[in-house]
Amino acid sequence: MRILLAEDDRQLAEALSRRLTVAGHAVDVFPSVAEAKSAWTLAPYDLAIIDVMLEDGDGRALVKAIRAAGLATPTLILTARDEIGDRVAGLDAGADDYLVKPFATDELLARLRALGRRTGDLTASEFRIGNLSYTPLTTTLVVGDQPVRLTAMEHAALDHLLRAGGRITPKDRMGEKLYSFEDDWSENAVESVIHRLRKKLSGAGSTVELKALRGLGYLLVEVSE
Repeated sequence: MRILLAEDDRQLAEALSRRLTVAGHAVDVFPSVAEAKSAWTLAPYDLAIIDVMLEDGDGRALVKAIRAAGLATPTLILTARDEIGDRVAGLDAGADDYLVKPFATDELLARLRALGRRTGDLTASEFRIGNLSYTPLTTTLVVGDQPVRLTAMEHAALDHLLRAGGRITPKDRMGEKLYSFEDDWSENAVESVIHRLRKKLSGAGSTVELKALRGLGYLLVEVSE
């Protein structure tokens, strides 16, 4: 998934970004309300993590403004304050969940997974197509009865293609899902990820083919064994 992280504590932001990236997500980090708001209205984020206290203002006001703009991105608010009034204010601003600092990173990841399960195309706990079975929670891919190891980037690409539900994913859209603003990516980089994923699926004897449709994008198609 692509995640927006608004956090002005540089050390915490870097730690969270590293952990989320290792988990296969693309993460954009912003220290201010202004920067986060600008990016949020432009990029297709799947989740947002917003600290209450940012460089130039209140993260809750950011969430409220985003909701007013019609964006329903699942959002988790972070705060150092544990008073009921603060939590209520964050939820009333439009946040979906609230986490108090200090927190265990594993709990944050669990809450993000829970938020993901609440939204439309993120609800599936397992995807099955042909002889391919994929479990997003554990990033486990099995083809037939054979486990297949993928890199974090390959997992992210497969996950997005499965969630597309038979719809074509344009190349630029795939790039937006795989990479953050800070990543220096190109269409060739996306093609390389797709090529490696296709090769691993084919090598495992998958009855699911990853098709590259010229000028259109990518699509998973079940073929006869």
